[in-house]
Amino acid sequence: MGGHTEALQVDFDPQQLSFEDVINLVWSSHNPIGVVRRSQYKSAIWYEDDQQKAIIESTMEPLVQRFDQQLTTEVLPLETFYNAEDYHQKYSLQHHKSVMDSFSRMYPQFCDFNDSTAAARLNGFAAGYGSQAMFESEKSLYGIDVEMLQQIART
Repeated sequence: MGGHTEALQVDFDPQQLSFEDVINLVWSSHNPIGVVRRSQYKSAIWYEDDQQKAIIESTMEPLVQRFDQQLTTEVLPLETFYNAEDYHQKYSLQHHKSVMDSFSRMYPQFCDFNDSTAAARLNGFAAGYGSQAMFESEKSLYGIDVEMLQQIART
């Protein structure tokens, strides 16, 4: 990765979700034949070992056939992962001051907020992802005033 390249690192429990499932989600979530602009905006999937590389490559074949052209998404070995700047982290959630005040009390260190599963899930809701039913079933689990959470849910 170059100095300005930003990437999404996905942590997952392989007992719950396979690496192939994660990769298939990646393929369904972006355009694998998009225009290649500057290198910091390239589309890429990084792998940690030969097994992950093989899974990625095997999931590419149906896409090549479907689009009838080579994919522009690169498959690269993971060397070092750099977190984006703090202002990029949980971006949608950070625009809700009252919720962020609550998280700041819960997580005085920003890195702990950044690593929080609750913050990640709420960021998704704030960005408009997830269903209303999912939000309703989870909202009391976050340790934050439920009325305050209603303001951020865009589901």
